[in-house]
Amino acid sequence: MCLPDSPRKKSDFGTSGLAGERTEHRRSTTTTGGQAVEKHGLKGRSNKTRHAADALEIPQHKRSLRRCHSSSEVSSYLLTGTVLSVFFVTVTPYLPYLTYPQAAEETFHFASYDYEIDLSHFDNTAWTWATDYGLAVVMGVLVLSFPSTRRVERENGSQVAPGTASTSVAHTHTWRSQAMLLCYLTSVLCGGLAHQFYTTLESRSSWSFRVLWTLCVGSVTLAPAFMGSIATELHHLDHETSLEGGDHIRHTMVRDIPMVPTWFWAGYAICSTWIATRGGMSYQRPACDICIAGVTQTPCTLYLIAIICFGLRSHNIPQWTRFLTPIAYLLNAPLFPLYPVLIQYTDWSLASVNTLLHTWLLVSWTTQGIILRRVAQVLGDHKQN
Repeated sequence: MCLPDSPRKKSDFGTSGLAGERTEHRRSTTTTGGQAVEKHGLKGRSNKTRHAADALEIPQHKRSLRRCHSSSEVSSYLLTGTVLSVFFVTVTPYLPYLTYPQAAEETFHFASYDYEIDLSHFDNTAWTWATDYGLAVVMGVLVLSFPSTRRVERENGSQVAPGTASTSVAHTHTWRSQAMLLCYLTSVLCGGLAHQFYTTLESRSSWSFRVLWTLCVGSVTLAPAFMGSIATELHHLDHETSLEGGDHIRHTMVRDIPMVPTWFWAGYAICSTWIATRGGMSYQRPACDICIAGVTQTPCTLYLIAIICFGLRSHNIPQWTRFLTPIAYLLNAPLFPLYPVLIQYTDWSLASVNTLLHTWLLVSWTTQGIILRRVAQVLGDHKQN
C-alpha cells in the first residue's frame, strides 16, 4: 500500500532540491523509455515468432480432414449406414426379376433357415466343396503376400509430414486389405465345410449348420466395413498429399467425391451382417444367400474404384493397376442375374454351376488382392522416396 508524501517546506529543497527533482525526473523518463523499448522488443520478437509459425502452418486447403468425431456425428454416420444397408437388403431380391422374372421366381424362394424338401437344393459333390477349399488357400496366400509395414501414431486433427502420413496409411491399408481377404477366406472355408458334411435336409436344419452358414454369408456382408474404410483412408491420403505438387495434380472427380467416414461403413456392415444372422438373407437354395450378400458390397466397391482409378496422382500407382481395378471389382456383378439363368435355362448340374461360380470368384478376388497389395507397395515406396 502506498502512503502519501509528507508535506515539505520550500526552503528544504533550495537549488539542490530542484536539481535533484530534475535528476529524478530524468531517471524516471529514462526508465520509462527503457521499459517501452523492452516491451517493443518483446513485441517485435513475438511478431517474428508468430510470422515464422504462420509460415510453417499448412494452408487451409492442404489441411487434413482427419479429426475426432463427436458422439452425435458418429451416431449419425452409423444411422446413415444402417439405412442404406436396409435399403440394399430390401431392394436386392427384386433385381433378378428385372432381367429374367420367370427364372428368378423359380430360383429365389425365401427360407429363413426353414428348408423344404421340394424347394431346397444344396450340392455336396467335391466339385463344390473342393473348389471352396481351393479358394480359401489362394486367399490365405494373398493375405500373407502383403509387404510388412510398421505402425506410425497419428494425432487426430494434427498435421503430419507427408512421409509419415504415407507410412501410417500403408500400415492401415495393409491390415484392412488383409482383413477383407480374410472375410473372403472365412466365407469359402465355411461354405466348403457345409457342402462337404451337411448332406441331408435334416442336417441343414440343425443349429450347427445355421452357425456355419451364417459365418459363410456374414463374412461377405462384413467385408464392406474393410473395403469401404480402405477407400476412405486412401481418400484422406489423396487430400493430404495431392496438392503438395500443385492444384493440377488433383483430379476433379476425386475432389468432388464426398469423404465417407469410416463409421458409416461400420454401421452399414454391422446392419447387413445382423440381418444375415437373423435369417434375412436365407433362401431355399443357400447359394442365393451369397448372391444377395454380394450385392451389399456395391457402395464400397464403387467408392474404392473411384479413388484408385482417379485419385492418388502424387503416388506412382501403375496404369495397369488403375485399369484393372474396375474390372476386378465389377467382375462379380454378372453372377447375380446369371445364376437363375444357369439353374433354370440350362441342363448344367448344380456342381457344374458352382464350379463355374467359384472359378469366377477366384479370378475376381485374386485380382482384387493383387491390386490392394500393389497399392500397399506403392504407399511404402512413397515414404522411402
